[in-house]
Amino acid sequence: MNSAHWKRLTVSTLFMLGATSQVNASDLFPALAANKTVGVQVKIQNFAPADAEDIKAQGFGFVRFGVWTNSLGGAAYQKQVSDAFAAARSAGLPVLLTVRSTKALTSTPGNTAELAAAGASFAGSVMGLERSYGSQLVAIEIWNEPDLGTYWPTGSFDTTFVPFMSAVCSSLQQQPASTPVIGFGFARPPSAGSASTVALNRIVSEYPKCLSAISYHPYGMTPTQVSNAQAFIAQNFHLPGVISEWGVSALGSNGGNDGQASKISAFITDVRKQNIGLTSIYEWKNTDSGSDEREKNFGLLTADGQPKPAKSAVKTLLNPP
Repeated sequence: MNSAHWKRLTVSTLFMLGATSQVNASDLFPALAANKTVGVQVKIQNFAPADAEDIKAQGFGFVRFGVWTNSLGGAAYQKQVSDAFAAARSAGLPVLLTVRSTKALTSTPGNTAELAAAGASFAGSVMGLERSYGSQLVAIEIWNEPDLGTYWPTGSFDTTFVPFMSAVCSSLQQQPASTPVIGFGFARPPSAGSASTVALNRIVSEYPKCLSAISYHPYGMTPTQVSNAQAFIAQNFHLPGVISEWGVSALGSNGGNDGQASKISAFITDVRKQNIGLTSIYEWKNTDSGSDEREKNFGLLTADGQPKPAKSAVKTLLNPP
């Protein structure tokens, strides 16, 4: 959030670089080397130093994990967060930190004053995390998929998101730090007339120094659709787009484990061609607690740590012999 990150890129600058090429990762995220813009998501409850070493060996440039502000008051949770950062540090892996609340921000969503107070409080938590772990951070991502009710438990996105997030951005701009801030991890990229575009138009115009990039999750999108999304973001918000989550489950309908490996290879190859400043793959290990078979099988490894073909496919691309 220093002056280099506060500076918004003009449309002409972005398009001089090319709608699909965006800007160099080192310009957006100084913690990343130019060839280390692809990372992988982990869960703090089962992320250990051995995982970090293995992730580094595959050629990933960072790890992404989430912290929930409504849990930060508990000592056990604080230790879990601290241990996750220690694991990443042990392998020299920087962290893309996604911050959100898993509980409703207010019991009266129609009360904009309460939403603003919740936003200021949330920003305080973000700044506290930055003070504690800033030296390890690639960026702080504000929220995860707020355009889905599952991850925005505060009522109507259309009426509650802007009052809350405006307060967050107002507070962050008043106390600039050194870590880039990205947002808002949309489940789908902003598009013409979408609720996320309406919200971003308000927030970005009123708080132009809040975000360094717009983050989204292009599950199921083609390379052309990703390229178009990048161009739309650049043209409409004068900021680059980044991919904070994408993955493919090893279901039979996707070709099983081999199909997963092939699709991940193709995706990484494409985003590198497009020179997208940051891409995070979902996820390192399978999640046995997933709600269905699809949700359980996104990992590059099984839940007990056995490698799947996707793991070696990634290494071939990111850390070739």
